[in-house]
Amino acid sequence: MILCGGFGKRLKPVTESIPKSLIEIKEDYTILDKQLLDFKNSGVDEVYLLAGFLHEKIEERYGNEYNGVKIHYVIEDEQLGTLNAIRLGMGAIEGDKHCIIRNGDIVSDINLKAMIDYGIKSSLPVIMFVTQMQSPYGIVEINGDRLVSFKEKPILEDYYINGGIYFIKSKIDFFEFETGDIEKIYFPLIAKENNLGYYKENGIFWIAVDTYKDL
Repeated sequence: MILCGGFGKRLKPVTESIPKSLIEIKEDYTILDKQLLDFKNSGVDEVYLLAGFLHEKIEERYGNEYNGVKIHYVIEDEQLGTLNAIRLGMGAIEGDKHCIIRNGDIVSDINLKAMIDYGIKSSLPVIMFVTQMQSPYGIVEINGDRLVSFKEKPILEDYYINGGIYFIKSKIDFFEFETGDIEKIYFPLIAKENNLGYYKENGIFWIAVDTYKDL
C-alpha cells in the first residue's frame, strides 16, 4: 500500500493542481513512479494506492497497471488520518496477506526486498523501518562557558526516526480506533505491548518531501 491522499499544503501552489505523490523528482519521473518501481524491483506485483485529494490525477496516470504492477485504488472521501486510510485499505484486501505500507512522500534507497524478507521471518506482527536521524541544523559543542566546536548537520548516531515504511504480517486489529494518525495512536500502543519490531538501515538516502527545500 502507498499512502498518497494528503493535501501537500506546504508545497503549494504546485499541489493545488496535482497530489504531492505526483510531484516530479526529475523530468517525467514522479515520487510515486519511484515508489512503484521500488516495489516492483522488490518482488511486489500488486499495490493498493490509498488516495483522496485529486485522486483522479493518480488514476489517470497509472490506470490499473504500471510497469507490470497491478494497481488498485482505495479512495478516502474525507481525510481522516493515516489510520483510517490504512484501515480502509486493509478492508479492500482479499484474504490474509503480507503487506508493506509506505508514506507517499518518502524518497529513499532502502532495500525493500531485505525488509520484506526480515518481516516474513520475524515473529512480530508489525515491523517499522528506522534509520539514523540527521540533524536539520548545525550543532555546537560547549565546554564550561566556551563554545568549542561546530558540526554541520551531523548524523545523530544515538537517535533513530520512523522512516515511514511498515511491514505487516496480516490484517491488524485497530481496536476501537477509526481516525487519526497511525503513528501517534496505533504504533505507540502496540509498542507498549512489545508487538512492534524494526528493520534498520543506516547510511542510505532518505528524505520526506514536505517542502520546496526538500524537493
